[in-house]
Amino acid sequence: MILNRIEPGTECTIRESGSKGVLKKIYFYPTKFEIEFEDGKIDHFSSKDIIFEGISQKSVSRKALESPEYGILEKWSGGSLTDSESLIKYHFSTTKDIMWKMLTSLETYNVWFYGIQRSLPVLETDRYVHKYSFNQLELKPGSYFKIRPRTVAPYFLCRIMTIEKEKAFGFTFQTNPLVSEYIHFSIEETKTGVIVTCRRNSSGGLSFINQMNWEEKSQIFNRLNDIVPKVVFSDNNLSDVSSVPSKAGSIAVNLSADEIVAILVNKVLDGDTEEMTKEKSKVIRGKAKAMIVKIKRGTVKRPPMPEIPVAGADSSDGGIESLSKEDQVALLVNKGLDGDMDSVNSFQDKVLRGKAKAMIVKIKRGTVERPPLPEIPVAPSSNNSAGVSESEEVKILRLVTEGVKGNMDEINSLKDRVLRGKIKAAIVKEKRKAK
Repeated sequence: MILNRIEPGTECTIRESGSKGVLKKIYFYPTKFEIEFEDGKIDHFSSKDIIFEGISQKSVSRKALESPEYGILEKWSGGSLTDSESLIKYHFSTTKDIMWKMLTSLETYNVWFYGIQRSLPVLETDRYVHKYSFNQLELKPGSYFKIRPRTVAPYFLCRIMTIEKEKAFGFTFQTNPLVSEYIHFSIEETKTGVIVTCRRNSSGGLSFINQMNWEEKSQIFNRLNDIVPKVVFSDNNLSDVSSVPSKAGSIAVNLSADEIVAILVNKVLDGDTEEMTKEKSKVIRGKAKAMIVKIKRGTVKRPPMPEIPVAGADSSDGGIESLSKEDQVALLVNKGLDGDMDSVNSFQDKVLRGKAKAMIVKIKRGTVERPPLPEIPVAPSSNNSAGVSESEEVKILRLVTEGVKGNMDEINSLKDRVLRGKIKAAIVKEKRKAK
């Protein structure tokens, strides 16, 4: 059955929250469903957010765009005395969820959006603390906020006109009393990030004023890129990073991206630019160049030079550290999806932690499949009395894996009753999930 032909009164369930509701009305272009809940609250959803009772809905897999270079992809501006239009298109190394939060955080616009000195919500409330809190502003078409431009002009009123979660956000904008314009952001997902497009339109007399200061206006996404949290998507950014020669040998491939950036920054500042040109990872190279510029401007301090392990050192002693980076990510993803986000959040490697969280988001959206759970190799036993040290986290992961297989001897011999209880509880939980 075609979803936009569903009869009002059909019962439905919201996928994310599990709340029950009834269809009241259907809006078109784009198709939106007005749902009334048991408590009388009314909200609007798209078809992918709802499950209709008794109606089969085919799952739609979204195909991500190919991955262009990071940075500005397109920018132009034009118009006449009575019309003005401009466009900026930028590729960010982040997720749709993160970018959506950045674009809808109106209180931070003074940091990156040109011309705004301060922004405030417009709220009808008697509480003083709520009057100036964007947490109290409901993001929906028709809501108002005000901005103060970087001039002597007073506050101007802006109105949210378009909002489609993780897709589009638009509002009216004004920095002078003569002319206003419409700002519209759209988000497209790629294989290694998101492309954000900003369109600015105005019509009527004196619209040419909006063409002024175009060079500064066209840099808004460069400033936004400085503060948006980055996510590394491509495996090439990690496993295919070229080794950087040094006096002590070469960098081990198990160094984090931040440590490699620090090494490149220090080498370039010391006059050795050869290694920067050899670096294959565009993300790491871009981070290093950005940090060098900030250090020369004096806005950040030079990072300490990380210790470079000697090539050929054997760091494989079993446990999670002995897994490949892909398997470590797969292990964290499975733990996060099973409700154990503490293990993900406490994982030391920021890059792998970011990749795992990004994959969890994509799996929940249905764009990628859940990876199989890798087996954690057991650390080889040593004849030496000293043995090999094993962290508590690695020990728990290893013994839980062994316990699920039925090997309980080592677990039962543990003297630490708290640790033994944790492991047995985790084994029971894993066996229940397997059923």
